[in-house]
Amino acid sequence: MIGWQDRPDRRLQLTVRSSPERGWSLRLRLLFYVSLALAPIAIASIVQGIDRAQRDVADVRERLVQSARAASTGEDNMLASAEQILRALANLPEVRNASEDCNHALSEALKGLSFFTNITRLDEHGTAICAANTKAIGINASGYPIWKKTVNGIGFQVSEEMTSRVTGRPVISGMLPLSDETNRFKGALAIAIDVRWLDYMVQSKRLPSDAVIAIFDRNGAVIAANNRDLAVRIFSRPGKRLKQQDTLHSGTDANGDSWTYTTSALVSDTIFVGFAMRESSLFGATYVHVGTDFLTPIFMIALAWAAIWMTTERQVTRWILYLRRVSNAYRSGHYALRPTLDDAPPEFRTLGNSLSDMAQAIQDRDQKLRDALAQKSLLIREIHHRVKNNLQVVMSLLSLQAAQLQDPAAQDALKQARLRINALALVHRILHELEDQTFVDLKALLEDLTAQSLEGLGRERSDLVVVTDVVRRRVPGDIAVPLALFAVEALTNIFKHAYPADKGGTIRVALQPTSDGVLKLSISDDGIGFDTDQAGMSVGGRLIQTFGQQVDGRVVVKSNGVRGTDVELIFPDPEAKPLEQSA
Repeated sequence: MIGWQDRPDRRLQLTVRSSPERGWSLRLRLLFYVSLALAPIAIASIVQGIDRAQRDVADVRERLVQSARAASTGEDNMLASAEQILRALANLPEVRNASEDCNHALSEALKGLSFFTNITRLDEHGTAICAANTKAIGINASGYPIWKKTVNGIGFQVSEEMTSRVTGRPVISGMLPLSDETNRFKGALAIAIDVRWLDYMVQSKRLPSDAVIAIFDRNGAVIAANNRDLAVRIFSRPGKRLKQQDTLHSGTDANGDSWTYTTSALVSDTIFVGFAMRESSLFGATYVHVGTDFLTPIFMIALAWAAIWMTTERQVTRWILYLRRVSNAYRSGHYALRPTLDDAPPEFRTLGNSLSDMAQAIQDRDQKLRDALAQKSLLIREIHHRVKNNLQVVMSLLSLQAAQLQDPAAQDALKQARLRINALALVHRILHELEDQTFVDLKALLEDLTAQSLEGLGRERSDLVVVTDVVRRRVPGDIAVPLALFAVEALTNIFKHAYPADKGGTIRVALQPTSDGVLKLSISDDGIGFDTDQAGMSVGGRLIQTFGQQVDGRVVVKSNGVRGTDVELIFPDPEAKPLEQSA
């Protein structure tokens, strides 16, 4: 959001209120907003993929169930035939009553049915009393689980796989209970089904190459299969899965490949058929569809990111960085540089032209300012030169006047006035000689003032030595003048009062910074000293205090009245002040 604000100096300032993504680059913002725009499409595609996966799983389940039922039709018909044969035989009186013709009736019923090995009539105790194969007579079947189910149940019952005690072959036994007119249990009819025929029927089925069909009992023992080893591995330990018929289950083979299968009961809860296929065959298309639905939005977002990345790099970021370098050059003062944006988008060309116009305007303004500054500098230098000449004329007049006076006190007063005027002239001379007319080098100023003061006041005293220790500092002219006058006044007092005619010494002038951002100008001697209580009463003392106040400083005069005097001016260091930025 852009708006105008009134600043205290009554100038208008353009302000920009940034968005919440304040720290984000343009590229990241584009990536975020494009991803946000594509998010509904991605969500819809993912939901579609989940729905497609659910529908494909349902289709696979239905297909497996139908395949299992279709593949087990022959076995189901065989078991149904066994039941029908037993029911037909149960209606024959010789079989029901186990008469002398029972064996003949059972053997006649068995003719032409090669997949049945024997039919037996059992009494209520489970003992075979007649049979198609008379070797079975006398064998008791009451110890088999199917007998208990036959006694307690109703209808046709089928056993697990067992070994026939007559033929020694693996068989499945089917039993049909018999009852009298009072519904009292009178025994059962049993028929033995050759498992080899079941195995032959299963292996002769035309199935897909990666399909496995198996017939197994409720304990998971495989009775017949088109690939027994694989079936044993896949359908092992069925557990509760046999009760969850027509649902999908998973198994693995010896190689660790996953198989999906479903089970269906052939007869009650004893004999089951299972049909399995590799998951890769069943769900290959599902994986492709779901993967497409999931990866398409990701690919779209990634493609959008790549396009944004490349576009921003070639069409935006590249030119922004170029214009930033141009602006850095302008900030360094190289306004002659002009941006070349022939291949840039129109918006950047417009911005580049605006920068060029701005640079040209700044160049023109700077030229005018330089011309005005040169003229101003010339005028100021001329003013300083004329002021210096005028002060020298005044000094000459004072010297002429002093030469005509006979009173030593008057001559001394005029000499001191010449020194003060000379200090002012020295400041103007230094300012005249500088390129920058605003600032004065304190080191050069104080060293020149000390030399001239020694020449003017102490040239007859060869026993006086002046030592300077001044740091280099540049101060404005309005500070340099009071400092120069302060130094002249302090030196004048030292030359006049510190050293009698028969006593020499050393005068020290020092300017050093302190740790708290101030400068200390110290002018000291090792002379006879004086009473500091009387220091503020003299004209020189009052002038020293006045000059100190003009630079916002504090004057400290130290003397023990016996030896040495130290006059200190402590004032703010101009170079220690933070630079004030223009509004």
